[in-house]
Amino acid sequence: MQRLLVLNLFISLMWPILNNDYTLEALLLGFVFGFVLTSLVQRMYWLYTMRAAGYVAYVLFAILQSNLRLAGTVLASAVGMQSSLRPGIVAVPLDLTNPFDITVLATVITLTPGTLSVDLGEDVSGRLRPYADPEETAIGLDTGKSERRLQSEESSQRLPHRTAAPRDGGEAALLVHAIDVPDPNEFRADIKRRFESPLLELRRLIAEMDSADN
Repeated sequence: MQRLLVLNLFISLMWPILNNDYTLEALLLGFVFGFVLTSLVQRMYWLYTMRAAGYVAYVLFAILQSNLRLAGTVLASAVGMQSSLRPGIVAVPLDLTNPFDITVLATVITLTPGTLSVDLGEDVSGRLRPYADPEETAIGLDTGKSERRLQSEESSQRLPHRTAAPRDGGEAALLVHAIDVPDPNEFRADIKRRFESPLLELRRLIAEMDSADN
């Protein structure tokens, strides 16, 4: 996958030089030409690029859709046409294991109005706690002591450097805050179906291309 992408970018950079046309249009034309060539070499590269572009387009559409839905929900609640909002924090179990994919998922959720990725941790006996945090500091228990808050801060600072798979103690989960959560189970399923499943498919295509190169 990396070699195909590098080849595509190399062709796009060489195209303006060969044609003595140092414009953005020439650069884009070179990228398209390189994309066609690399797609002929590896068909999965074409499929991956189309799926990735489709995912980006879907995320942009979801952001617009969420803006409109959130505005309607807030206005309806303000004029009394809807019951009060039910904000909540939901632990969404993850099938993703690649740190980059998890980062993309968390970023997409945060960019979508009405939702915010709060933390990454593991689900232990129905409770979510940050990685490397003592079990007694799990969410839902008393964590008011300054010493425990300090431990939680140290844990959150270590979290971005984690690259290994989740520990055996619990299932990896992303903690997501939403402005309105009528049904937590439906909310989890929606996040996984709309945003996580396409990333899993893209990761599968990358694995297939890497295995084909080897």
